[in-house]
Amino acid sequence: MNLLVPNQRKIFAFILGMVPNKADAEDIQQETLVKMWSNFDRFEIGTDFVAWGVTIAKYRIFEFRRKRKGSKLQFSEELLQTFVAESEQRMPFHLDMLRKCMQKLTQKEVDFLKLRYGCDLTLKRIAERTGITIPAVHKAISLIHNRLARCVRLSLYQDE
Repeated sequence: MNLLVPNQRKIFAFILGMVPNKADAEDIQQETLVKMWSNFDRFEIGTDFVAWGVTIAKYRIFEFRRKRKGSKLQFSEELLQTFVAESEQRMPFHLDMLRKCMQKLTQKEVDFLKLRYGCDLTLKRIAERTGITIPAVHKAISLIHNRLARCVRLSLYQDE
């Protein structure tokens, strides 16, 4: 659980990048988490947990695709493999950009993110801890997300 909880959003982000429908991506994530849980004895401690989870997710995505062959919007197997490979290649690059963007945040903004994602607190619990209203916490975190997204997009644009 110590590995899964802080990393499941990264794995979901990968899945959502490969499956355009959020509901389908959530279903695939659930299948991935079940598979990870049942095969945890195969995970080698000290290796990259997210990479292991993404590998399992890839197979769930391929399985999902096989089941939905009749769907109107289908990518060829080769194109999907290319998407997966490129996404895996760029993931460390995007995470590096995100880290650089996070360095531009104020300490207060970093503290909010630590409460939300590091401690995995709900907006209500953050509001209780900080003494501000739930809507104010929501707005603050939304602004931080937007600021980070703009920074990463700008970094991507400048890199290209």
